Amino acid sequence: MGKYEDLLIKYNHLYIEESKNMPDHLSGMCVDGDIFINSNRSITQQLEILAEEIAHYKLTHGNITNDKEFNNRKFENYARRYAKEQLISLNDIINAFKHGIHNLYELAQFFEVTEHYTLETLEYYKQKYGLTTRHGKYVIQFEPLRVFEYKNLNQRGNIK
Repeated sequence: MGKYEDLLIKYNHLYIEESKNMPDHLSGMCVDGDIFINSNRSITQQLEILAEEIAHYKLTHGNITNDKEFNNRKFENYARRYAKEQLISLNDIINAFKHGIHNLYELAQFFEVTEHYTLETLEYYKQKYGLTTRHGKYVIQFEPLRVFEYKNLNQRGNIK
């Protein structure tokens, strides 16, 4: 079972419909708490769309489709950022590197998303944290993407 199915199970209390009848320009939408996913998209794109629509369900209210309004753009970006952090967390990046995954194609496959979405998410993290961030006992460098285990050599017992 993949991440898409996992999300469907996790949010089985929501009405989620996959539809082939949605207009081509529309990937998904959340209307009155009901989520609609364009099933003409690839399964990786459907996962990305589902995560974002769930974020809209959790975080935004009302009709925010008019992107000419500042608050609507703000809420749209808020939902996108939330979805990115849910699909590709810092822990997921660390886990990928522990599995020996180092290139964009393998990362996208590991996260079950598109390469484009992977790049967008890494760019988002770079904007949020800068070129590096410390997460637990790891340091994540976003450009080029690398993960290092942080060891404090100044702790008692390590230096003789």
